[in-house]
Amino acid sequence: MLSKLLCLLMMMFLAPGLAAAQIEQPSTAAAQAMIAKGQDTAAINTLKHAVAKKPDDYQAWFLLGVTQARKQLFEDAIASFHQVIELQPRLAEPHNNLAVIYNEKGDLRAAITELEASLELNPAYVTAHENIGDLYVKLAAESYKKALLGNDNAELARRYARLLQIRTANQPAGVTAQQVGTGLTATAKNHASPSGKTQEVLAAVEAWRTAWSRQDTGAYFAAYDERFDPGARFKTRRSWEQYKQDMIKNKKFISVELANIVVSEQTDGNMKVVMMQYFRSNSHQSDDLKELTLRPTDGGWKIIHEATL
Repeated sequence: MLSKLLCLLMMMFLAPGLAAAQIEQPSTAAAQAMIAKGQDTAAINTLKHAVAKKPDDYQAWFLLGVTQARKQLFEDAIASFHQVIELQPRLAEPHNNLAVIYNEKGDLRAAITELEASLELNPAYVTAHENIGDLYVKLAAESYKKALLGNDNAELARRYARLLQIRTANQPAGVTAQQVGTGLTATAKNHASPSGKTQEVLAAVEAWRTAWSRQDTGAYFAAYDERFDPGARFKTRRSWEQYKQDMIKNKKFISVELANIVVSEQTDGNMKVVMMQYFRSNSHQSDDLKELTLRPTDGGWKIIHEATL
C-alpha cells in the first residue's frame, strides 16, 4: 500500500549545474552524503541544525521529513512536512508523503484527506491517484470485514474475498514507510534508480539548462515544443522568441543552476518537473521555484508549459 512515495524527489546532481546550489546549502548537502552512507540519525541532527539556522529552507525540511519517516519518527516527520506545506503551499507532494505516514499509523481517513489535498493541487499527479485508489480498496475491505462480524452473508464474503485479492495483487509484501525515498541521487542507499522515462526527461532538462547557460539560443528554443504557449504576455510565439533572444544575447554571461528536481508522471503521459532554479547574469539574479511540463515527441521530450511558482 502506498508504495510510490515522496513524489520521486530526485535531487539529481546534474553536473556541472548543481555545484553552486550545493555551495549555497552546505548543511543539506552534508546530510545527503550522510544518508547515502546509511547515517540517518546524523543526517537528522544535521538537518535540524540547518532548519534552525534557516527556517524557510523548505528543501531541508522536506529531506528531514523523509529521513524521519524512514526512521519511523512519524510525529516528527508529520511536523516537518507541515513546515514544507506552510512554506510552499502549492506543492502537492508533501500531502502525498503525509498520506503515507498516516497510512502507517492506521489513520486511513487522514491519509485520504491528504491525498485529496494533493490531487486538488495537482489533478494529474499519478502517484497520488494510485495511492488514493489503494486506500479506497483498503478502506472498503475493512468495512466489509466489520460487516461480516456475526453476519453469515455469502455475498458479502465473496465481495470481501475479491477486495483482498485486489489488495494482494496491488501491494508488495511488507510495504512500509521504511521505503520512503531518500530524496538523493539514484546511487543513494536503498533508493531505486530512476526509470528510463525519468532519465530521458532529466537529460532534456539538463540540455535546456546547458543551452541557456551557454547562450545558445538555437539549442534553447529547440527544447520547446511547437505547442508551447508563452502565455498572455506575448501575442505570438515569434514575439516570445524575439524577447528571449534579446534577453539572452544582451547578457555578458548567464549561469543557470538547478537543484531539488521533482519529476512526476501525469495522467496524460506528460511529465512535470518542479525544481529550484538559480539564475545569475551580469545584470540580474533570482532564485525561483520553477515548473516545466514536457511531452514525448519524435525528437525527444519537449517543453509545452513553463511557470515560475
